[in-house]
Order: sequence, then structure tokens, then C-alpha cells
Amino acid sequence: MFSRCKRLALCALCSSLALWLACAPASAGAGRVDGVSDQSLRTEWVGGSAAARADRIHYARMVIPWDVMAEPGGESLHFELLTAWLGDVKALGLIPDLAIAQAEAPVSESGGLLPRVPGSQALYQRYVGALLSYAASVGEPIAYLEAWNEPNNAGLGATGHPAARTAAEYMSSATDLCAAHSCTSIAGDFLDAEYRWAGHAEAHEGATGMGAAYEREYDSYLSPVNPPNWGFHPYASVKYETTEAIAEFRGALADPSDSIWFTEVGVYECKGGRQTGSGGERGEQEGGARYLEQLISSEPDVAHTFYYELRSPSAEQEEQCPHGEDTSLYNYTGQARGAARLIFRSASPLRSTATAAADGLPAAGQAGVDDVSEPFAGVGENLWQLWIPAP
Repeated sequence: MFSRCKRLALCALCSSLALWLACAPASAGAGRVDGVSDQSLRTEWVGGSAAARADRIHYARMVIPWDVMAEPGGESLHFELLTAWLGDVKALGLIPDLAIAQAEAPVSESGGLLPRVPGSQALYQRYVGALLSYAASVGEPIAYLEAWNEPNNAGLGATGHPAARTAAEYMSSATDLCAAHSCTSIAGDFLDAEYRWAGHAEAHEGATGMGAAYEREYDSYLSPVNPPNWGFHPYASVKYETTEAIAEFRGALADPSDSIWFTEVGVYECKGGRQTGSGGERGEQEGGARYLEQLISSEPDVAHTFYYELRSPSAEQEEQCPHGEDTSLYNYTGQARGAARLIFRSASPLRSTATAAADGLPAAGQAGVDDVSEPFAGVGENLWQLWIPAP
């Protein structure tokens, strides 16, 4: 879902809200949503039901371009978003998980033009390694690293999505980087819409080869082989209430008992020009949330589940919902949808910064950009070389 990153990044930078969870992370198991997969955490989680939500959410995930540490100005928008996110994660005591993805456009750099995907494993290790070093330097080392977000998603064009062998090489590089930076790498991160199952329009494997066949080819190139943690995005599985794609994915693993992370999943309020509705029936958001909870409760090897999009990022998204996509648990005004009431067992709304300030909680920026030192300010190329060493 990285195609939405730019939109969400812009919303995050101008948002007047900041997320607040007053708890420390604890161990969490299968059978519930225990992570958020937003491009920003700048949403207030305060009020009477904060403790209930805080008891469930312990992980925060962000999808970030592989070249986010490009020279100042090259990836400034995403870098500012990253600094805000790291500050919020640190302030909230959440466990950080980063997913590496294609850039939205080529970026100029002193050595030339950085492409949307790394041109070599050396480039991947250089820039992703710099990202891990930077996170550690501001006091929020990355705990989990997803080597590449949705490498099998052919929907955005071949330019942005690597061949199975290349994606596997990214995973091998991520494992090497984690050995040096004390993180855990996560393989796969496949989108289930590319897998095959009976009778559904999103079964594309016959046309794209990006389902189980792609997964097996990817697995064959991994070094070391058989990593213990795999990411999967069961959007269509929840939408159509089927476990067939998950079974295809599991069946293609070298070891079917490997730990599976649902690193992204959301239940659509609207998608593809159709308002699905917030009711409790099949195909509607509340019904999908109920199925999601049943699904992760019945899948014993699902270690963690990250919900994508807590709060609708803009009034415009809600107005355009029938023509776009929206998986938000809360609407733009902060009112809980039926799916949020199911997942968090609460109907309490998200509250505004003004209300939070009256309660003595931090306002936007205090757990965001303002709290993280700007790595380029007043130092220029000298400090830049600390993050991106010469090749």
C-alpha cells in the first residue's frame, strides 16, 4: 500500500494531532490486532478508553522509501515524516518495525540519479544501513526490518517491483544488516491479491505469476535459507472471507510452521469506486473486522497483526471515498466506526489536540519532529558522510 505514502506524509506534516498511548509495550500473541501500520502516528488516542486500546497495541510499522537517507533535499518529505514517526514511537513506548519500499520517483544525488529501486545490493545496504544507523542515533533503534514491501504486487508496474531473485537478495541483505544492527528481518511481505483461489476477481496468479510461484522462486534464492518470520498482507482474504490465499502462501513455504506476520491488513469502508458500507454484513467494514478477528484467532502461526490506517487522513479522502480507498477505523472527525468498536471494544472517539492539552498531554510536535534532532542542520556534508559512507 506504499502508493498512499505521499498523501499520508503530507497529511502527517500538516496534521494538528499527535498519537498518545500511556503504556509500555508488553508481549502480545496471536488472535488480536497488536500493531498499527500507518505512515504517521500523529493521531490522538486519549480519553476514557485509552487504556483498552493501549493494552492491545504494542507495535508501530512504517513503509519508507529505500533511499530516504538520500542527500538533503532529495528525500526531504519522507525524511521529515520518518523523524516525526521515530519521535512518536519513542515517546509512546511502541516497538518500531520498518518496511523498505520503492521510491515514488528517482532522486538526484551527488553520484547521479537514484532509481526507484536499488540498482545493486551494495546500494541497498548502503542506504538501508544508514537508515538503521540514524534511527539508533536518535534513540529509537529499529527492532524489525521488512526487507521489501509487497515485492509481488504487480499492480504498480514492473519498474517498482523487483523480480523474485532481486527481492530475495534484498532479504539476504536485510538479514546481514540486522546482524550488525541488532534487529530481526522479515521475509516475504507478499500481497495476497496475487495468489490464486476459486471464484474471485483478484486471483491474478495465472496472468502475473506473482503468487505461490513467485514465492517459491523467491525462497529458492534466499541466503540463509528458511528464515523464521514471513510477512503477508491478507486484504483480499478478509474482503472475500476466504482462507484459500493464506493456505496457498503457507503451502509454498519451505517450513509451513514458520511464524507469519500480517504486517498489513485493513477492512475497506470503500474501494474501487464502490462504497462498501460500515454495516456488519459480509463485504462491509464491520463485518470484515469481525472476520479479521476470527481469522487471526484461528490461525495459530500468525504472530502479529498490523492494522492499516487508524484515522482517515483528510476530509477530502472521505468525500472522495467512493472513488478511492479507505480502511480507516475512525473517520476524519475522530468518530469510531463499527470496525473500531469491534477491534478496540470501545466506541470512544479520538480527541483533538486542544482537548489533550487541557488534560496535560503532549500536543502535535512534542512527540514528533520537534523532539528529534535535525541531522543536517548547520553541519552539511561532514555529518552527511556519517550516514552515507563513500562506496
